[in-house]
Amino acid sequence: MPDSTAGFDEMPLYDLPAGPASARQAADRRRLQRRFLRAGPEAVDDRELLELLLSARPSVDDAGALAGSLLQIFGTAPRALAARPDRLRSVPGLSENAVAALKAAEALGIRIAKAEVPDTVRPSLGSYDKVIEYCRTLAGHREVEEFRILYLNRKNVLITDECLQKGSVCHAPVYPREICVRALELQASAVIALHNHPSSDPSPSRADIDMTNRIRDALKTIEVTLLDHLIVTPCNAVSFQALGLL
Repeated sequence: MPDSTAGFDEMPLYDLPAGPASARQAADRRRLQRRFLRAGPEAVDDRELLELLLSARPSVDDAGALAGSLLQIFGTAPRALAARPDRLRSVPGLSENAVAALKAAEALGIRIAKAEVPDTVRPSLGSYDKVIEYCRTLAGHREVEEFRILYLNRKNVLITDECLQKGSVCHAPVYPREICVRALELQASAVIALHNHPSSDPSPSRADIDMTNRIRDALKTIEVTLLDHLIVTPCNAVSFQALGLL
């Protein structure tokens, strides 16, 4: 009688059925999800982002229905990815796994765009369009205004970018003193201001121009240069430097 186990030892491991995740693995994943959704993409590394993205495995039918719901609610896939976790949780049938996966996908997209930012950041360089694309990826699809600062060292290399304020659909309060304090903490020599217009019109308002002047003047007192102020939308971007407003 032939041995039914013959050749079993030679079977590739990936041909074997995967066993269920252990209770400890599931608990670790839940903790990772909670940390990511509470503290944001800066709180996890690339491996953890991929783990979050791969941990959501709904059926094809469920995934299609959920995708339709997301597009109906948010309009586009990028806006769905950029939505706040609490907004995503309001979508019927969207599990915590799926919410974490969507936010992980957004974070990975931002990191891909950031990797393309040139070593030397100057508005006068041809590679500056990579900086603008990164800024659009970072903030262009947000539902409310966010004001962010990109901090650069003395060689104009990006140190970090940080969200300074979040506001309503048309306003985010900004305090130049906070920008100056953080620039000193990071030993930055230059900064780029960034905010989005959820209205999809990137044209600067009078308030935007006045705010930019206040930030520029405050930074001058600590010998830090405001290189540019960018206003971004999902499809467009405006540079104050290019408009002659700086």
